[in-house]
Amino acid sequence: MTTLHETAYPRLKPDPTRKDLESFYTPKDEELAFVDATAVRPLSRLAVLIHLKLFQRLGYFVLLANVPEPIIRHIAQAAGYRQVKLLEDLATYDTSGAKRGHLARLRDFLDVRALDADGRTWLAAVAETAAETKHTIPDIVNVMLEELVHHRYELPAFSTVERLAINARERVHGRYYGQIADALTPAMRGLIDELLSTAAGSLHSGWQALKRDPKRPTHVEVRNYLQHIRRLQHLADQLPPIAIPIPKLKQFRAMARALDASELAELVPAKRYALAAIFIRSQYAKTLDDAADLFIRLMQKLESSAQQKLIAHQLEHGKRTDFLIGQLRDLLQAYQVEGTDTQRVDAMSGALVADVAVLLAECDEHMAYAGKNYLPFLVKPYATTRPLLLNCLEIMGLESTSQDATMERMIAILLSLRGQRRELVEANSLGLDPQADFTWLSATWRRHVFTKAAASAGSGWINRKYFELAVLAQIKDELKSGDLYIPHGERYDDYREQLVDEATFAKELNAYGEVSGLPTDAEVFVKRLRAELTARADAVDQERVQNFV
Repeated sequence: MTTLHETAYPRLKPDPTRKDLESFYTPKDEELAFVDATAVRPLSRLAVLIHLKLFQRLGYFVLLANVPEPIIRHIAQAAGYRQVKLLEDLATYDTSGAKRGHLARLRDFLDVRALDADGRTWLAAVAETAAETKHTIPDIVNVMLEELVHHRYELPAFSTVERLAINARERVHGRYYGQIADALTPAMRGLIDELLSTAAGSLHSGWQALKRDPKRPTHVEVRNYLQHIRRLQHLADQLPPIAIPIPKLKQFRAMARALDASELAELVPAKRYALAAIFIRSQYAKTLDDAADLFIRLMQKLESSAQQKLIAHQLEHGKRTDFLIGQLRDLLQAYQVEGTDTQRVDAMSGALVADVAVLLAECDEHMAYAGKNYLPFLVKPYATTRPLLLNCLEIMGLESTSQDATMERMIAILLSLRGQRRELVEANSLGLDPQADFTWLSATWRRHVFTKAAASAGSGWINRKYFELAVLAQIKDELKSGDLYIPHGERYDDYREQLVDEATFAKELNAYGEVSGLPTDAEVFVKRLRAELTARADAVDQERVQNFV
């Protein structure tokens, strides 16, 4: 059951501080005037005043016998009621006949109304609306309290509010369960029943297998996990779309994950099938995200390994670098020899310590890895990782979040090259224009995709391995930035679906402006923002001037 302390339902502190007493329980002149006009006897006046101050703090009337003594004494002293036997006399007021009339006058003064039958019907509707997106009872209760205050209702007993919240949640959940379960075909219900049973000779049910998480990404584990994703995809493709609010979806998924097969089988059919369907779909979405994480980790591992090999290569060939720099120094010194051009050329020829072709080859090899160019070291380990990367790519089914579908084309081409083993391929045979379709390539990648060997084969030939690696690296970056997304995924889904649509925006704009205090008219908003920015800039400029004084 929900406890009072878990909600925003107002309650009295048994030991209020002096500051609280003075801030909340000190009567004002107009309040004292109202009390004087409402009751004749000093005791009744004090009782009405206590009810008034407590209602302002709590939003509901309480029994005076339950009011902490410090509050009563403070209100009495602040109002000048010093001759009354406070606690003893006030104890009789709760059962007096005058109390009902006084409370009616207080409601008129405070402009509030008690919750009647129509009010309960309205409050039940408020609770049901809140229950459509919120799961916990305290959250639903807090929404109800906010609406009660907003519509100037006296707060009913906490048990009343809690009971309405529980009933509303049960109705909403039952509606969602029925909606999902009714959309399932008999065949899909049969598959779910099979998941909840344990086959002969097996230690685990199919339901338990659905909860599998990825382990250490070895090649064997990755292959097995990708097969697990395909099985989930087969199940998810047979399920109807599940259109319920995201908070409810997440809560139902957590409920389903916490249940084992036997516990789920004991639930009523509608709830059982609904939770199973939600979990299968959400688990499939999770595995799609896992495939994306795996893809990114594999690419990062490739890049990290290549960078380490580059560093090792540079350290290993440090002597060659020293040799080439020494050779360059000797050539420069020979060039400075005084004499004719022929004498200088002869001096430079004498300074060469190796054949020119050998030196050029040494320079070419050095320049191939200059500028932290680790790309050549990607090719060898890519050969073993390639099938896993292409499997991940095929499972994710990536799409672009913008109108630029270049990477979607590149992904399709990449998957079409799966069985290709040739080193060089012609761009035109892939439907690619060497000029227009490679603008996304950086200069470093371009040097490797359009190699000298590819150029010697003819115009428009590319190095297949470097082309594939360039596309995969670009996919990794765009997947992380949100330019590519996974349909039916969660963390890598289309971020645009999370944006407010135009109809909702127009409907809720004014309410948002009231809550935030921001103008909702575009021109007024821009004018105000410019004024604030100008004022802030002037203040910063003034501070800088003062710092130099």
